[in-house]
Amino acid sequence: MKPVCFMVMPFRTKPVPDPPKDHLAQVDFDRLWDAAFLPAIRELDYLPIRADMEAGTVIVKDMLNRLRHSDLVVADVTVPNGNVYYELGVRHVARQAQCVTIAADWAKGLFDIAQFRSAPYPLSQTTVTDRQADTVRQILVEAIPRLAGAESPYYKLTDERPTDAFEDQAEEISRFQAALAEARLLDAASAAGTPGARAKADAVIDKFAGAAARSGAVAIELIGLLRERADWQSVRDFVEELPEDVRGNETVREQYCLALSELGERERAIAGLTALMQLHGETPERCGLLGGRYKRLYRGARDRRVANGENDPSVEERRHLNDAIRWYERGLHLDLNEFYCSSNLPGLLRARGKTTDVSRADEMETLVIAACVRAEKRGSRDPFLPDTLFGTAFRRGDLAVLERVLDEVEAGTPFRLGTTLQDAEDWIGHAPATVQDDLRGVLERLRRASARRG
Repeated sequence: MKPVCFMVMPFRTKPVPDPPKDHLAQVDFDRLWDAAFLPAIRELDYLPIRADMEAGTVIVKDMLNRLRHSDLVVADVTVPNGNVYYELGVRHVARQAQCVTIAADWAKGLFDIAQFRSAPYPLSQTTVTDRQADTVRQILVEAIPRLAGAESPYYKLTDERPTDAFEDQAEEISRFQAALAEARLLDAASAAGTPGARAKADAVIDKFAGAAARSGAVAIELIGLLRERADWQSVRDFVEELPEDVRGNETVREQYCLALSELGERERAIAGLTALMQLHGETPERCGLLGGRYKRLYRGARDRRVANGENDPSVEERRHLNDAIRWYERGLHLDLNEFYCSSNLPGLLRARGKTTDVSRADEMETLVIAACVRAEKRGSRDPFLPDTLFGTAFRRGDLAVLERVLDEVEAGTPFRLGTTLQDAEDWIGHAPATVQDDLRGVLERLRRASARRG
């Protein structure tokens, strides 16, 4: 039998996320396989097999066996396809060599494989002509034998002994973790009015800014500190100064989009979050962030209408409201314990006022309180937990919970007024008349606590 070449690649026509300027927006991978890849592999005298040719019933087992035992694996990473990246990683560990990555010459690989040697090929249109296909075939026939002998990064870069892998970084990680704890304490002291505490916290962040340029994990922690302060301009500036590979980290991109929105660039934030989800999938956090951007747009349209003395919502206002509800609901259904999405839904549902919206809003508030209590019992350090619990208890008129939260705020627990205060003010007019005066008193007490902190 001939040696086997297992081709790892997307199937059919796939979109190109954030395509480079003047390049195609989608790629017909089946045409590339039929007209270029398959002929090249045959010309190199391999038996070509692609994943969709598998005949076995246990698909994952068949795929893993092909990746382990094939004489050669060729992986096309033109677009960041999850299956392709997974299979490429399995092959890197399974065999020491004989794995080649290929991609269109304009493709931007994800940061963690950008350092690997790859065979670029020209691709300028979705419909690949016979002439283009022949050019790609020739390039692969020349490049694959030259690259196939390269050692897998797993075998080339990993250390044999566990101590070799961690001893150089253990001390630095320990120092960084201690510095993070110190910065959080200093931020809390600053919020309580301790002179000079914020400057000391800033010095901690500055000290590890260089490490953030080398590590996405460090960058995420420092961005988290800035986000907890709601220092959005600093978040934006910090991210924009990071190297491109660290900026490409999913969480870094999430927080950058949030900062853009908080600084008023909501349309740009929406476009960035949409592209991120197309590339890496939906999460409750991303759906909630996107819902929040539409919520801001809805409120802006609503406030303009009220200022102009108009009664009926515009098409734009209704569209933004529906989009906000849609994205919050999508995030809610991904994880009921992530209270961020569910906590934003009741007010929006009541504002829309469809037949079942009010009863659904009541259900959401019950869910939010249960999720918040669960998070408290599990020792959650989510900085938005007190705000979320306060906002939901406010709408429910639960004065016992509000009293407890206010006691904690007055004792120094960080609390962000922001949209929580605005949501509460919007709700007072809809609350039962019997509790409206009590709720106004709660808001006044919250404002005084905030004013004492400066």
